[in-house]
Amino acid sequence: MGISVRLKIDGATQTLAAFKKLGKEATAALKDANKEISSDLADKVRNAARSSDGQSAAVAPSIKVKRDRIPSITAGGTRLATKQRRRSKGQGKTTAGDLVFGANFGATYLPQFRKHTQGGDADYWFFTTVEDNETAMVKEWTDAADRLLTEWGQGG
Repeated sequence: MGISVRLKIDGATQTLAAFKKLGKEATAALKDANKEISSDLADKVRNAARSSDGQSAAVAPSIKVKRDRIPSITAGGTRLATKQRRRSKGQGKTTAGDLVFGANFGATYLPQFRKHTQGGDADYWFFTTVEDNETAMVKEWTDAADRLLTEWGQGG
């Protein structure tokens, strides 16, 4: 289990439809460009997680880029979060997915997590960092899409 985010971009549906008409190679070029754009965002989210608290720092290595047509990243999953010195009998190892929600949003009644963030969309590091960088990421995506559409529209 984990968190994932895809940037919402106005006009993306029409742009992606144009890429579909150009063929698989053009779409692959867009995915490669998005991987670079998303890796910048993933680095910023990783840094925010590392500077937040210990549990968030344990989740930070699980933040990955998804190779998609729209910039996307994920956090959590089955990656082991920490080395556990002690576990109860029968307890599985702690994964990043076990920690990601408590580390990012906090908890009301689980003492191992810090205080729950107040407000509907409030979090400690994941979505806040994405929102802070959203405008720049959308501009990078539209610039890359325009460049690739021009390049592939003229015969690649």
